Amino acid sequence: MTTWLGFICILLCSSLSFATEPTGWWAVSPEQVAGAPCKNHRPPTDAEMLNFLQPSSLNKKSETLYGISFKDEDPELLQLFRDLHSYDISMKGAQPLVLKSNCDKVLCSVQAIYGPRVGVQILFMLKRYGFNGSHLRTAKASLWRSDELDDVLTALSDYPIELYPLDYNRKLVHVKRGDRMRLPVGESVANSTMEIYDMWNELSQAERQQTLLHELGHVVARKDNVDESAPWLKVAGWRARNRTDRNGRPVQDFVLVDPSKAVSSYGKTNPREDFAESVTAYRFGGAMMKSSHSEKYDFLKQRVFDGKEYLSSQACLTSKSRTEVKREANDVAYAGALAKARKNANNLDSKFIAQAQEICLETLVKVMMGEAGTASNCTSRALQRLQLEKYSKGKKLDGSLLSDQQLNAIAFKGDTEVDFSKRVRTKFSNEAAKSINSDFRDSMNRTSCSSWAKDAQMLFTATPMLSKLAGGDRMYFYKNQRREGMSAFFERACRSVRQNAGRLDLGILQNLP
Repeated sequence: MTTWLGFICILLCSSLSFATEPTGWWAVSPEQVAGAPCKNHRPPTDAEMLNFLQPSSLNKKSETLYGISFKDEDPELLQLFRDLHSYDISMKGAQPLVLKSNCDKVLCSVQAIYGPRVGVQILFMLKRYGFNGSHLRTAKASLWRSDELDDVLTALSDYPIELYPLDYNRKLVHVKRGDRMRLPVGESVANSTMEIYDMWNELSQAERQQTLLHELGHVVARKDNVDESAPWLKVAGWRARNRTDRNGRPVQDFVLVDPSKAVSSYGKTNPREDFAESVTAYRFGGAMMKSSHSEKYDFLKQRVFDGKEYLSSQACLTSKSRTEVKREANDVAYAGALAKARKNANNLDSKFIAQAQEICLETLVKVMMGEAGTASNCTSRALQRLQLEKYSKGKKLDGSLLSDQQLNAIAFKGDTEVDFSKRVRTKFSNEAAKSINSDFRDSMNRTSCSSWAKDAQMLFTATPMLSKLAGGDRMYFYKNQRREGMSAFFERACRSVRQNAGRLDLGILQNLP
């Protein structure tokens, strides 16, 4: 009798333990996504995109980029054009990109290159969401069609705008048409590197949206690699496991200790898929997820969605993220600071230089490696921000939350901006030079510039000055040839110093564009 009772208990307990395991392949079906509270079903109109792309700076600049000569153009639009066509790592070794256009404005040029509407959509997508849709800067990609980009932009708008950019200038491209990726069963629709295949075009509109939103869930994790972080593994029921592969090499994988914590069968594949599925479930099946997976729901609410919830149509209208609440308070402080900041716009505070360097640090580093093109727009923004913060009359104003339009209300004389920008760059160059001690600099004359540069970039990226940047994006110096870019910069610096018999801090570090 006891044996039978025990056996029955085992059966019942086993059944109960698996009763809450997910049975569906997806956490939310395409139909559930389409009918979810606050699902956007409308792409931006041409008028909305063109309005968003209006020049944001009072300054104008003339510059030749990729063979096109621009005249009196907005510096930010020039930067977007530069970023749009900067090769990614797949184009290593390719001939420099040369474009043809009779236009001398960015908007006209992208329309000539990509098509009247697609050009606007691609430029808008980069500025609004940080995704690069150009097929010209990556290998094996095709030109998007306008209707396809309507789908893409609709999906992008479904996640909170505070999340963007998730990983600025990350590609979001349609793979070369006809290049279908066959799988053991079926074929690939899209992947987490944001490559979209022909199979995607053959799906229903609801399925296309669900696919994009799932893949975006992977990019959300890119913010701080949260999908393999210890807190996520714990709340999601995963455990890291170290083992050796068939060749005897050490590898790490993950074991799902508690299958009931997965939100879908696909989510049981690994922590990354589990995270992407959970993000989609939070946004498009929030009420169900909060009830069935409350720990995961709370984790995503705090770590990803900044407190904003999507439990009902009404909640979508009333629920606000912490950033939205801060921005509302910030707008009040801004209104009080504006008049005095305008009046004293050209009175530079000596403390601003160090603060501006901190604000522009990432931009200045990228300029060193030839990624960001120019630091001038950053220093202009920093000066506008600091003036407003200074005159906020005791009310806490966070300049990082201000829009371009709000910042542009503060205009400076041309020589004020030039002087300020030069002082910020000079301080940055001095700090960079100090990070490399004199003994190490002496070795510049004893070894080849190539060897010295490799050592210099390793030493520089480990300096306290870059600790904040490295902490915010710990993979920054390891991806997309960024280490190679910094090494190339120091090699140029070495040659410049040798040729001009100058010190490192008086070399090309001060001459950032």
